[in-house]
Amino acid sequence: MKSVAILGEKGGTTKTASSHLLCLGAYLCGIPAAYVLTDPKRKVRGEGRPYAVLDGRLPEQLALILESARSNLNGWLVIDGGGNRPDFDLEVSRHVGLTIIPFRASEEDIDTVAQSLAVMPGALAWPTAWPTNSFAVSAAEYLVDGLGKAFPQRIIHPPIPFVNSIADLLSASLGSPSTTVRQAARRAFETLCDYFEGHVRVEDQAEDAGAGKRVARSGS
Repeated sequence: MKSVAILGEKGGTTKTASSHLLCLGAYLCGIPAAYVLTDPKRKVRGEGRPYAVLDGRLPEQLALILESARSNLNGWLVIDGGGNRPDFDLEVSRHVGLTIIPFRASEEDIDTVAQSLAVMPGALAWPTAWPTNSFAVSAAEYLVDGLGKAFPQRIIHPPIPFVNSIADLLSASLGSPSTTVRQAARRAFETLCDYFEGHVRVEDQAEDAGAGKRVARSGS
């Protein structure tokens, strides 16, 4: 399975909503997906969802899920990292295909995501719950421009827009998501697929280059 972890130290950055949104988007595109809960303070809620919901709250449970995903060639594994666990985030990021740090349009979020990007060189940042009115968008773009200059090519575009009914993804039972949520889910998943493939190619090229240098050194 292709694996992605939605991480970040700060709470309230839509990690859980974004994780569910991506799983829903995969389902709507006809691709199997599994959401993994890792926050030990929360309950597993899988009722009425068209994708699998797995319990990874204990380290040994998460390890088994990751190991199983490596032997399964189909679908996506989306790990919801919870919050304020920097050591956990760093370790999980080493075992997935792509790490994503979601952030909202605030200076506090920008500061926090910058810290995460600095310690996780392979991670990408994704603006989420993004404003849609023109005045707020202009102010938000100013924040993103500054982050982009500090971390070139490490911000996912387009942002996931703010949609009121996305909160329905966090309810005890999903039921039938609104058309707006479905559209947002499909677009977000398609964006994820594009960035995932590009990220894997870059990472593979970097590993190949590193291997080449090691071989060259060993032969000298």
